[in-house]
Amino acid sequence: MKKTALAAALAALSIGSVQAQSTTRIYGLADAFVGQAKTSTPTTSGSQNVVDSGGMSTSYWGVAGSEDLGGGLKAVFAVEGFLRLDVGNSGRFNGDGMFTRSAFIGLEGGFGRVQLGRNTTPYFISTIVYNPFGDSFSFSPAVMHSFRGYLKNDSGWNNSIGYSNAFGPIRANALYSVNATGGEPAPGLDRSKAFGGSLNYGAGPLGLNVAYQESDTPGATLNTQKAMLLSGAYDLKVAKLFGQYQEIKDKTGALDKKDKSYQIGASVPVGPGSVLASYGNVKTSDNNALTADQKRDSFGIGYDYFLSKRTDVYAAWFETKLSAAGNTIQKDSVVGLGVRHRF
Repeated sequence: MKKTALAAALAALSIGSVQAQSTTRIYGLADAFVGQAKTSTPTTSGSQNVVDSGGMSTSYWGVAGSEDLGGGLKAVFAVEGFLRLDVGNSGRFNGDGMFTRSAFIGLEGGFGRVQLGRNTTPYFISTIVYNPFGDSFSFSPAVMHSFRGYLKNDSGWNNSIGYSNAFGPIRANALYSVNATGGEPAPGLDRSKAFGGSLNYGAGPLGLNVAYQESDTPGATLNTQKAMLLSGAYDLKVAKLFGQYQEIKDKTGALDKKDKSYQIGASVPVGPGSVLASYGNVKTSDNNALTADQKRDSFGIGYDYFLSKRTDVYAAWFETKLSAAGNTIQKDSVVGLGVRHRF
């Protein structure tokens, strides 16, 4: 009897030890706002009241975990899906995959971290870290001038291999995809390949970042896009300043197009929250003599008030104007009041 009891106790301790070496957690973010969106052109204009998901951050949920394999080696995984709180659907839009935020498995150790699956691009992370509105697709000029029509592919790449490691105050990230968009191309065409990376320096109040990505999209002619982003931030305590410069180059056969943009912004602590402000400009030019160069100016301002470490409420306004040859082509704006909770 004593031996049986001792064996059971040892087994229980062994199970507890295994459980202590393996962790799994559920987490996410819920964000929604109420407001008004307006659009106008030289001939038409309209506005609509909205209750929308993801004002300051795109809502999502995820499951992630790790297991200690011994010798400093760990197995890691994560599956994360976007949510639309306004309609109760998964994904950012109809047809979006269940786990398009990320879905990977990998290993982590003294060599760094390797992830296989669908990974968030280093370029996207560099964009959202170095602007006061973060990953807001509703109010951020930096996101407007990159991931809303200027950059090809998504903020995450399918069929990719990711690597990251830290070297003192410098963190390196690299990502390569053998088929970034997923699916099979038409007969005779190659898959959409992409690669990119970033170097981030952070020490004290100063942060600096350089990011690059390149992708080839099969079509009637091969469309190659190259993008480069330089970013910086400095925390003065009374205000955190942000700045970015970006160049995106597209080549499709004989047509070349270039987008040059910059963004400046600040986050100023006021009470338990912060005043957020950002301005961005992008100029688009090509080698087609029949088309005029375009310019886009975008402004964002808001106040983010924290009710707790996990919950904040915000008010924000955003406007973007596209023009060519001194004439306005289209103007869009959105104003909203929202709440965001992390769980």
